[in-house]
Amino acid sequence: RSATPALERAYPGGGSLIRQAFLMKHVSEKAADTLIQSLSTSTLKQYEVTFKSWWKYCQDHNVNPLHAQVEEVISFLQYLMETTNYGYGTFNAHRSALSLILPGVGSNFLVKRFLKAVFNLRPSKPRYENVWDPNIVLKFLDVPTPPSDLKKLSYKLATLLLLATGQRIQTISLIRLSNIKTTSKGVTIPITERVKTSRPGCNQPCLHLKLFTEKPNLCVATLIMKYLEVTRPFRESSMDDNLFLCHQKPHRPAKRPTISRWVKETLKEAGVDTSIFSAYSTRHAATSDAYRKGVSIDTIRSSAGWSPESSVFARFYNRPLTESPNEFMNRVFQLDPN
Repeated sequence: RSATPALERAYPGGGSLIRQAFLMKHVSEKAADTLIQSLSTSTLKQYEVTFKSWWKYCQDHNVNPLHAQVEEVISFLQYLMETTNYGYGTFNAHRSALSLILPGVGSNFLVKRFLKAVFNLRPSKPRYENVWDPNIVLKFLDVPTPPSDLKKLSYKLATLLLLATGQRIQTISLIRLSNIKTTSKGVTIPITERVKTSRPGCNQPCLHLKLFTEKPNLCVATLIMKYLEVTRPFRESSMDDNLFLCHQKPHRPAKRPTISRWVKETLKEAGVDTSIFSAYSTRHAATSDAYRKGVSIDTIRSSAGWSPESSVFARFYNRPLTESPNEFMNRVFQLDPN
């Protein structure tokens, strides 16, 4: 139970703590480094919050963070209950993080029972109780965009891509030029890099964007080709494989936070209350609108990047399967299936 000399020094970082826990299981250093790669950057960032709190708690209570007993973990969770307003989702993330460095904790009877109590006391709530109508934004964007205005072109393309697919901002930020495939019917973009739902046995997202001759100003496929033409002079090296570039010099690849800001500014200009709704709300708006217009839960799940077995959306809706990959976009943009 006593703390080790390691606790006398500063917090080493989540990655270092996880690696140390792996080494304590008698794996080699190289194997520990490989095991760390099983965790995404976003997961490590999320777990960092847990490990910092756990490290400090262990220092204050003279507990070894890598040899703690279940009752000490329960005490830590109770401490968080008394000192924070964390909901069930956050506590569940804490359990997952601690399970990495304290094997068996996540499946322990008392820990599971404590989490069930947290769920009853502080249940998870939807991010939004209602959502905005995509037609508001589509009408705002249904105007010609001058090729010379890279800023407006970038903002419009990012927003329409999210509404047309229901995907996460992370996903469209990972679009690579080398993966964009154009045909006479539109554009297909497989996402080959790791996303939130990537795991063994699951398909990677693939974006299907058909040509919209009926609404040329909202045609995402045409907009992509226009964007590529406009940004071609800025792609000086073969390393510039990202679709999105910053609209200001030196036109570096646009990261997820930048694209998120573009979308939020577009929503605000269109009349969406961005004091309530973030850029991520495009996912809520598009999928909810598609469902209201009769798109099956299976198609919504497939287009928006939920796994086939996911109950995030399916537990609330149950409609027949529509197999066309363009059905989602057709219905959101209010076009007849083709």
